[in-house]
Amino acid sequence: MTSTGPILRRGRRASSLVTSTVLAVGLLVAAGPASADEPTPTEPTPAAVQVVEAPAVTGTARYGSTLTSTNGRYEPGTAQVGRQWLRDGAPIRGATAATYRLVGADVGRRVAVRVVASADGLEPATTTTGPTAAVAPAPLTVRTAPRISGTRRYGQVLQASAGRWSSSGLTKRYQWYRDRTVIRGATQRRYAIAPADVGHRLRVRVTVSKAYHRTSSATAVTAPVRHRRDARRTLTYSVRSDGARGGLATFRRQAAETLADARGWPGAGVRFREVRSGGDFTLVLARASRLTSYSTECSVLYSCRVGRNVIINEDRWVHTTRVWRSARGSVRDYRHMVVNHEVGHFLGRGHLGCPGRGQAAPIMQQQSKGLHGCRVNPWPRRDEL
Repeated sequence: MTSTGPILRRGRRASSLVTSTVLAVGLLVAAGPASADEPTPTEPTPAAVQVVEAPAVTGTARYGSTLTSTNGRYEPGTAQVGRQWLRDGAPIRGATAATYRLVGADVGRRVAVRVVASADGLEPATTTTGPTAAVAPAPLTVRTAPRISGTRRYGQVLQASAGRWSSSGLTKRYQWYRDRTVIRGATQRRYAIAPADVGHRLRVRVTVSKAYHRTSSATAVTAPVRHRRDARRTLTYSVRSDGARGGLATFRRQAAETLADARGWPGAGVRFREVRSGGDFTLVLARASRLTSYSTECSVLYSCRVGRNVIINEDRWVHTTRVWRSARGSVRDYRHMVVNHEVGHFLGRGHLGCPGRGQAAPIMQQQSKGLHGCRVNPWPRRDEL
């Protein structure tokens, strides 16, 4: 009979060894490397400078003005501040101070500042201010108003001064006006008074400009312009037709224009005023055939003055003369000339000759008949006034 005791004891010891081995292996597995799905520990994030009060930009966004950047406030209070000024978001080279003076390149652009606050051992805090409004041009303001100097009479020359302005190095432009109407071509400092200016106020507008500045202007005004001489006598006249075939209204209007023109006898101090009848003289538009009825000295070919009658030949008024047409004189200038010539006789002026080839003919020269080397001229010369 076989004994089982020792075998059982050996079996129990083997089972214990297996169990111990499994437990040991389990413990080794449990103590092995971490699973790939578990997070890897990281270094702790250092603390950052805290913004307590954001920086800001103060000042006027205008060329030539200075902007100022405030520091802002931070925690810790010992944080150090650095700046960079920006133009439309791009850094402005060299602009790192607390203030920034606006330059030409800034006009029309927006300016801001980036502020960086830093402290030892802390992450810096970066803040960018809101942008300014678009930088505007600088104003140009007048300090002393423009002036007009000179004698305000026909035949004289006026001169404008630009006045004093808030900046130097300005470009200046001039424009002259008759009352409030632009005088075309009158764009210089000096202005020669024209016949049409008599009785009106002249003004000059001075416009100044400069790079990166707003263009500005100011105006100076004269009192009414006067004739060459003030009126020393006033003559009245009436207008009538003697057999003329028509056009009396035009004759009346154009004769009045001639007698009022500063280039004419008003320059000698004579003023003319039309009346309904009578007057100091009568201005007659007469059919050519009626001229000899006033005097045998008159001719059906030309105009004439007899006593208080100033008679304008209708044929000459309408057609001028061969001499005048050959010299390329206009019909309107002939009408000025013939009225001035015949009224000149009424004023006591006699006939004159051509003073020299190429010169303007005297108004009292018989230009209807011949020029003798002179140029046609519808107005009295200065030496006839």
